[in-house]
Amino acid sequence: MHAYSLLELNNYIKRVIALNFEEAIWIECEISGISEVRGQVYLDLVQKDEDTQDVVAQSSAAIWYKANLFLKNKLKDLYSSILSQGIKIKCKVEVTFHERYGMKLSLIDVDPAYTMGNLELERQKVIDELKAKDLLDKNKKTYLTKTIRNIAVISSSTAAGYIDFTTQLSTNQYGYAYDVTLYQSAMQGTNTETDVCDALRKIQNGYTTYDCVCIIRGGGSKLDLSFFDSYKIAEAIANCNIPVISGIGHEIDLSVTDLVTHTQLKTPTAVSNFIIDRTLYYESECLSQFAMILQESQRKLKEKFQRLNTLSQTLNYATQKKLLTTEKRLLLIESTLHNQSTSRIKTKLLNLDNIEKLLQTYQPDNVLKRGYTLIRQSGKIVTSKAKLTKDPIEVQFKDGTVKRS
Repeated sequence: MHAYSLLELNNYIKRVIALNFEEAIWIECEISGISEVRGQVYLDLVQKDEDTQDVVAQSSAAIWYKANLFLKNKLKDLYSSILSQGIKIKCKVEVTFHERYGMKLSLIDVDPAYTMGNLELERQKVIDELKAKDLLDKNKKTYLTKTIRNIAVISSSTAAGYIDFTTQLSTNQYGYAYDVTLYQSAMQGTNTETDVCDALRKIQNGYTTYDCVCIIRGGGSKLDLSFFDSYKIAEAIANCNIPVISGIGHEIDLSVTDLVTHTQLKTPTAVSNFIIDRTLYYESECLSQFAMILQESQRKLKEKFQRLNTLSQTLNYATQKKLLTTEKRLLLIESTLHNQSTSRIKTKLLNLDNIEKLLQTYQPDNVLKRGYTLIRQSGKIVTSKAKLTKDPIEVQFKDGTVKRS
C-alpha cells in the first residue's frame, strides 16, 4: 500500500488551498481571544451555534504590522472596540497554508458596518425579549426616596467617570453629605456582564440598605458601551428591588441598560447633579413647608388671640351686665324683704296687741268686774260642782272676799 509523507500531504493541501483561495475572502466570525505583540495582532476566531452557543468552528488569525497600521487608520476610534474579545466581525482574510505551521488566516480588512448592524440586531432581540417578559418598566416602579443619601455605585475605581461622580458629590456647594459604596466592576469587555450582575446581587443580598444603585462609566464609542446591551444585565436591573440610575456615557443612543433603569442620565456628572438637585429640591420643599407652617401658625395664633380678646371683652361686658342685673335684683329683693318684714312685723304686733287685749279681757280681775266670782276651797280654785267639799269656802267678788263654813 502506497503511503504519502506528511510533507507531501501538506504540500498537496497547500496547492489545493492556493488554487481555491487565490484572492482574499470575507468571513463572518467572533473574536474569542486577541493579543498584540510588537505591532502585530494575533486572534482566535470562532463561530458559535445560534441556539446553544457552542463553538462549531475555530481558527487562528493574524494581523501583520502593515495591515494593522491600515486598520488603525481606517477604524480610528472604533479600532479597539471592534477588535475586542466577544465582538462579532466581518473581516477580509487571506487563506494560506504552510507545510510546517499549518493553515493561517491573515486579516487585512474589517467591515465596521457589519459589527454595528449585528450589535443593533442583538440589541433589538434583547429589547423584544424584555418586553415579552414585562421587564422594561419593572425597575421604574420601585420607589426612589425624595432625598438620596446612601448610594451603591457599580463602576471601576479607576474610571474617570467614577472619579468625576464622587468629586462632584463631595464638593457640592450646599454641603450635603453622601455615603457612597463602590462595587468594583469591569465597565468594558467580556467581564462586564458577569461583574455587573454579581455586583447587583451583592447589593441586594447585603446588610446595607441603599437608596439607589448608580451604574456609571465615562464616555466611549457605541461599541465600547455595547456590553450594556446585555440581556442578563437588563434582567438583573429589572428584578432589582432598589431604584437603579444609569449614567454610562451615551450622548445620543440609549443602551438596553438605560431602557430598564429607573432613571437614565447621560453621564456620571449628570447622575451626581441629579442626586444633588433632588436633595436641594427636598430641602427647598421642607423649607417651603416650614415657612407655610410658620405662616399658618402665626395666622392661627393671631386669629385665636383676636378671638380670645373678643371673648374677653364679651365676658367682661357680660360680667358687668350680670353684676349690674344681680345688684338691681338684690336691691329689689332687699326692698321686698324690708317691706315684707315690716308688714309682717306690723301684722305680728297687731296680733300681739289683740292677744294682749284678749288676755286683759280674761284677766281674773276683769272677769270679776263683769259679775263673775271665784270660789276657793283650801286655797284652790274650785272649777266643778263635783269637786266641792264640806270644807269652808271663800267666794271672791270684785270688791272683796266672803268666807263661809
